Amino acid sequence: MRTARFFCDSIHRDTGTILTDVQFRHLTKVLRLKIGDSVELFDGKGTLAQAIIEKIEKSQAVLLVKTIENHPKPTQQRIIIASSIAKGDRFELLVAKCTELGIDRIVPVIFERTVKQSLQHRRLETIALESTKQCQRLFLPIIDSPISLSQAIEKLRADYPNAKIIFGSLTQNAESIINFDSALNEIIAFIGPEGGLTETEENMLKQTNAQPVKLTETVLRIETAAITFAAVLAAMRKK
Repeated sequence: MRTARFFCDSIHRDTGTILTDVQFRHLTKVLRLKIGDSVELFDGKGTLAQAIIEKIEKSQAVLLVKTIENHPKPTQQRIIIASSIAKGDRFELLVAKCTELGIDRIVPVIFERTVKQSLQHRRLETIALESTKQCQRLFLPIIDSPISLSQAIEKLRADYPNAKIIFGSLTQNAESIINFDSALNEIIAFIGPEGGLTETEENMLKQTNAQPVKLTETVLRIETAAITFAAVLAAMRKK
């Protein structure tokens, strides 16, 4: 049976580590763990600890950390999904599944044909956190606030100057994602709205040497395209 894992942004070896709020309720109300049970702790920044439940109080649990491992954050082959906002809870699904697939950063992009709506950034971060726990990755993905396409291009090119940039396209000259050679590069994948990119937006991307790539012969919904990009690019990562 897999050891239960909990998020804690401050893990202490000597003074005891405290779990409160959502993590405490999950430990006591959902999993019904008891004093003496073994658990894992992670901080979303590469720290993984093995701990024992020492005390369970009214609103918190005190954990005794036995061992700690510190893993370095990956700086190569990072994958960034820059996707149009999707309607309803579909963007939340996108965040959850891209997190499970190991995507390093998710950038909500407002294209000209994006259906305007607000995103609850804190909720997206919570969804990413729960997905990180579920899939047992050690690093939380970065979740950006929504920005325009021009802002996203400028920001991401500055943050990842050596990254390859691709975008979803159904045009005849678009290469199949299967034939795309990611090598050891970082990848920024732009996913447009269901109404498609405007000519201006496509030209804006091409001016950055972005490569049009095709996922299927069919028109995909935003979250389907983003998750497919994430799955294929994650599978292409070279170890």
